Amino acid sequence: MKKSDLNKFIKENIIETLTESASTEEKRIAMRAIKSIAKYRGVSEDEARNDLIRAAKEIGNLNEELPSKEEIEDTTIAVQNLKQELDNLEEDDDIDDKDAIAQAKGARGKFKKLDLAVKALKNIETEMKSLARKYSSGDEAEKEKIKDILKVKTPQKKELESLVAKLEKDVV
Repeated sequence: MKKSDLNKFIKENIIETLTESASTEEKRIAMRAIKSIAKYRGVSEDEARNDLIRAAKEIGNLNEELPSKEEIEDTTIAVQNLKQELDNLEEDDDIDDKDAIAQAKGARGKFKKLDLAVKALKNIETEMKSLARKYSSGDEAEKEKIKDILKVKTPQKKELESLVAKLEKDVV
């Protein structure tokens, strides 16, 4: 095989390799880039994907020229930097996950307190409605007793209402 044929063969293989479809690793890196863009800009992943595609188009289509040694080195360094950034993002995600778990555990008690307060409020409201029905059908002595009971329960009800409102505010 002549040297020129060998060079042509190598060039064609390199071009073929460069124009192959994306590998699993390349797809994973692209997905991480999309997630990074989405998180950084505060947009959806679809919008981040469109931004990445648009940027790639603006950079230009791949032509059949072989990249220079400098371009390869620059690309390698850029990929290594990107991998490092993505690894750091994964660590940040782990920290975010731990924070979310801690907040969920902390909120668990708040919901329990809120549920208990709401239940107590419903119970006292039910009691007061029942007393109101008895009041309308009772005699004078019974009505006085019911009034006294309602005078005690009304402040309790108001206290429970304010507690429920406070706990709802804390939960949100």
